[in-house]
Amino acid sequence: MRDARRSVDVSASVLAITLAIMVVLVALSAYSLSEVQSINRRLSSLSSSVSNINNTIMPEVSAKLAYESEELGSLLSGLNSSVSYEVSRLNSTIKELSVSLRFPVEIVDALNETVFIPSAPTRVVTLDPAATEDVIAVGAAGQLVGIDNNSLIYLPPPFNYTVNKLYENGSVKNIGSTYTSPSIEAILSLRPDLVIGTAGWGYNNYIASVLGQYGIPVLLLPSYNSLSDVYESIIMVGEATGHVQQAVSTVERDSELMASLESRLSNYSPVSVALVSWINPTYVTGGGTFQDSMISLAGGVNVFENSTGWPVISAEEMLNSNPQVIIVMSNGGLFNETSLIQWLSSSIGPAYENISAIKYGRVYVVEGWYESLLSEPAVLLPYGVELLAEVLHPQAFNITQPPGVISPSTLSLPGATS
Repeated sequence: MRDARRSVDVSASVLAITLAIMVVLVALSAYSLSEVQSINRRLSSLSSSVSNINNTIMPEVSAKLAYESEELGSLLSGLNSSVSYEVSRLNSTIKELSVSLRFPVEIVDALNETVFIPSAPTRVVTLDPAATEDVIAVGAAGQLVGIDNNSLIYLPPPFNYTVNKLYENGSVKNIGSTYTSPSIEAILSLRPDLVIGTAGWGYNNYIASVLGQYGIPVLLLPSYNSLSDVYESIIMVGEATGHVQQAVSTVERDSELMASLESRLSNYSPVSVALVSWINPTYVTGGGTFQDSMISLAGGVNVFENSTGWPVISAEEMLNSNPQVIIVMSNGGLFNETSLIQWLSSSIGPAYENISAIKYGRVYVVEGWYESLLSEPAVLLPYGVELLAEVLHPQAFNITQPPGVISPSTLSLPGATS
């Protein structure tokens, strides 16, 4: 009986304790829920505040930052432009000062005349394509105010691009052809402070004598006989225009190309060649000319080297000289291989077929601006030598057979337009 009562008391106690725990848990749950709800309400309020800030304050801040950034960017851009302008102006001033310090200058030209140039020239006139090429090559294109008509027609790239641009924008005027109809009046109207031409070409010597009476410095270049003359001409133009360093660099570049060609051709035997500049009457390259020098440098032997200048020859002389290669200048498309054959055949009949160049199919016609590489004693003359070398010794350049018509589109000449 007593055990039963004790059991009831224990059960009652356990129940009471359980109820108490449950009450505590319920109370805690209610408290936790209340706290959670309170926290959620505060988070919701905070989120609303943040959203309000994003919707109201942040656009203002962003706009302000964008404005300040734009202002700062504009300020920096203006500062950069100002600094760049000042640096450019300073460089220009330094360059002008450097040029002016080289003057006055005295240069002995091809006629052994001392040409006095008192100050850096700003109005330069050139009388022939070779002189124009040299002026552009040394960096004096901006000083040009007049060029001859042939320079507008026959210059190779990149010189023709420069000349055409200057002519189109009116920076330079056409003074006429100094080979056929020089215009002293056109030259004088340009008020040049320096005139540059090649000695012995066209009317250049005559023009020099006339302009000298007006006190205008005229520099005649010795680009007539050899490659060394061409180098000397480039340096003279550099001195006369205030661009000595660029002139020296140009000569160094040309010299490097010539050294490379000499090395490439060192193991090849010379090939006899006739260079025909006009047909019927037939003019060829003789000895003592820059073209004769080019032939030698290209690994050839000029069959008319015992004549001087550019002599007129007969068909019999061509037959007797028996060149292994004949190169014909097309003169803008006037002549081709057929022109040569007709001239020879009409003079000596079928005997022309015994000429080695004709018998073995080694007659080549040069067209396009490649003609100027062989006819102008200027800065691109070494590339003319390379052109001749490719025709005379194609195997040295991995060429199986040169085309009958040699032009920029038929035969590659790396570096000639760079």
